[in-house]
Amino acid sequence: MEHWRGSGQSAAEYAARRGYSSASLLRWAKVAEATSTASPREGPRFVRLEVTPAYSAGLIVEVGRARIVVERGFDAAQLRAVVEALSTERA
Repeated sequence: MEHWRGSGQSAAEYAARRGYSSASLLRWAKVAEATSTASPREGPRFVRLEVTPAYSAGLIVEVGRARIVVERGFDAAQLRAVVEALSTERA
């Protein structure tokens, strides 16, 4: 809250540059203000959390005991053939 208040930016500007909503910022500002007279143990505690993009396989297909990780740009025909081959019961 201190950084936002000291920035001179509106809640919308400040939040947008950091990837969250101004509604969230204003809600937490209100909570912080309401509990500012509370002892540190009673009031909310804020920590900086940075979210980094995680690798996403997109899709994981499990057929029986087989697990297939499907990445972007996969060949749909090849995936169908693999799933069909794994799905076929052996005589």
